Amino acid sequence: MLLIGSGLLIRSFLKMQGADLGCDPTGLLTFEISFPALQYGKFGPAYKGVPLWEISPIPAAKLQQVFDRVQAVPGVQSAGAMVLAPMTFTPETPFEIVGRPATPSEELSALYYPITPNFFQTMKIPMLRGRDFTMHDTASSPWVMIVNETMARRFWPNENPIGKRVKVDLAPEDQPREIVAVVHDTPSNPQQKAQQPAIYVPFFQDGPHTIGTMNFLRFQLTFLLRTSGNPMSLLSAVRRAVAGIDPNVPLANPSTMEDVLGDEVQYPRYYSMLLGLFAFVATVLAAVGIYGVMAYAVEQRTREIGIRMALGAGGWQVLRLVIHQAIWMIAAGLVLGVAGALALTRFISSELWEVQATDPATFAGVSLLLIAVALLACLVPTRRAVQVDPTIALRYE
Repeated sequence: MLLIGSGLLIRSFLKMQGADLGCDPTGLLTFEISFPALQYGKFGPAYKGVPLWEISPIPAAKLQQVFDRVQAVPGVQSAGAMVLAPMTFTPETPFEIVGRPATPSEELSALYYPITPNFFQTMKIPMLRGRDFTMHDTASSPWVMIVNETMARRFWPNENPIGKRVKVDLAPEDQPREIVAVVHDTPSNPQQKAQQPAIYVPFFQDGPHTIGTMNFLRFQLTFLLRTSGNPMSLLSAVRRAVAGIDPNVPLANPSTMEDVLGDEVQYPRYYSMLLGLFAFVATVLAAVGIYGVMAYAVEQRTREIGIRMALGAGGWQVLRLVIHQAIWMIAAGLVLGVAGALALTRFISSELWEVQATDPATFAGVSLLLIAVALLACLVPTRRAVQVDPTIALRYE
């Protein structure tokens, strides 16, 4: 049962490691810059029963300066930013499609990503149609958004979504946004089992208010710099560039994007390693146990073996006799183990990624492994017994 459980988790982890992320995380330096919400925001009037926050324009202005400055750092090929690191925590927001009657039984919602221009280019996320955001997409220009292909396919299955208008209502100033592009799907986290609709909006295209539950989206950015060499080698130059704008602005959590994604799958990795260790110990104990039982059984039959060999039985015939008896023990153990695994692996199904809790390949592979271990444990004492001289075996007591 331990072997099958660990086998399922290891297969799941390997599939997760090899999954298509829809982007290229290699060669990316990432860091965060944030501003204290209480210093640059305050409670305002309620909006639809939810407290509003009045947002100071200072954080957005400084973040735009940082965005402009880091693009000029030598060794940076392109730069983009997102409020939170890609494929980590992602907020959802309700929306409505302009001109389409709302369905009372279904509230439309999508993942919500405020980003800067060049984000898709930096992450190497393919743009399937349309245009990227530019620095001209500000609060005073027509409001725009980009959607992923899952959202386009789900809500406009037989239409071109470019030009359609969607309303995300997070503040009184929010305007319907025109869809200007469709991009390739990327998971919201490496363990995501089903792709969700996603909305991308320009970070710098917002009004002076936002509802309190989403205020954190206005005070920070996670920058992503695609580099020509080792990403961490540019960290000192990036620190100097940011300090040139405001020496009091900390550059937080510098890392590579690959390390960020590695942290996101650390728990599945630990589960796999832990169960793998337990399964290895269980396999060793099973081999030692079977060997001990068979060695004792063969020893008890040493006189019988001597008589059979004295009467002309060959070593292979004696070996087959012992193996035949061992097979029943192995079969009984496999039946009990597989039945137990079928009952217990459903409790880890929530931790599995693109692997079923009853995966036939894992069950068959583990069963074959244990059969091989058990047979090997049977062969060693039996082989030793058939090599004993029959006259010595006949005198054995």
